[in-house]
Amino acid sequence: MTTQPYAPDVAKIVADLRDGQVHLDASTADAITPQQLTQLKKTITGADTPIYVIVAPLGHDDLSPIQLVSLVHRELPEDGIYFVSRPVYDGRWDLASTSYGVVTDNANNLAGYVATELYPADLGLQLLKATELVATGTAREAYDDTFPERQTSSSTSPGGDSNDILGMSPPVFGVSLGVAIAVLLAVLGVVRRRFTAGRDLQITGRALERISTAQTQDWRRRAQSETDALGERIKQLQISEGSDPQAWTAALDHYDAAGEVLKRSAEAADSIGALVLARRGEDALDHAVVGKPWSPSVVCFFNPLHGHATATVRWTTPAGSRDVPCCAPCRKTVRRKRTPDFLDLPVGDTVVHYVDAAVEPWASTGYGSLDPDLLSKL
Repeated sequence: MTTQPYAPDVAKIVADLRDGQVHLDASTADAITPQQLTQLKKTITGADTPIYVIVAPLGHDDLSPIQLVSLVHRELPEDGIYFVSRPVYDGRWDLASTSYGVVTDNANNLAGYVATELYPADLGLQLLKATELVATGTAREAYDDTFPERQTSSSTSPGGDSNDILGMSPPVFGVSLGVAIAVLLAVLGVVRRRFTAGRDLQITGRALERISTAQTQDWRRRAQSETDALGERIKQLQISEGSDPQAWTAALDHYDAAGEVLKRSAEAADSIGALVLARRGEDALDHAVVGKPWSPSVVCFFNPLHGHATATVRWTTPAGSRDVPCCAPCRKTVRRKRTPDFLDLPVGDTVVHYVDAAVEPWASTGYGSLDPDLLSKL
């Protein structure tokens, strides 16, 4: 794969999608066989909901998949589900998805989870599986089979005082190594090492500052990109007689809120909050244009960047226990008595779980996972 910054040829992508609903960047063409490509196009053209596939060498500092789709959608304003596949590491492929003008009930995301779990290093099989599950309407069943430990989260978040994290007081502090290790390796180029539970990670103030700056800038870029993409969609679409006015209002309110958060603060916690708000706005807009009522989706409590919560799990700390909504991988990790991939933020000379970082309204609401009414908190 190329290591040069990716500059999308939007005209070429649009032409390919119009022609066969699939675009393969030249640098990725060898990752899928001709037979797989033929079957992929056959599956897509037979689907009731339009499906578009883009395979591009998006890197860490390039456009986000959602921003790429937004650029393409300006020239190809077609409703449907858009899958974006990109190489990540060790021959693996990541699959992201978004939609325009259709309500998917999260089927496209569930299909992506299944496909990447089953075929992380085979692009062709990954795309075939994801599109097949969406086209046949079997994404939910496949997800349950692939992640049998999943528990469906309720439509409302668990109860509790919104001023208490997990309904517990006082908050429990603890250092998590996830973000620190991952970004430290990228910034300093050191050899990856394993750290056993309970072992402290010693990092200098200068190294922590570099980690904090790099990760915070990345989160802010992503938040700004997705907020801008939502704004572009709102400008392009028009409310019609069949639209849901409350969903339209929610989309506008979340877009405005995301923009205000980005204007007032460049802190990591607020950038992530803006991401959550922008993604809620996208979801509300999808519902609005097809006349469907909308309610806020619940994100993974442990890390809102994991996306929608599809399970619940009992989370226990020395201060008490509570059932929290989460993604399936986090639930699997917790059930194995291990620490999940918590969102960590730099505080002073260390890093802590976001719930212990005194960042509001994000900590007490779990970025909306514990209390979905983020707009009123803002």
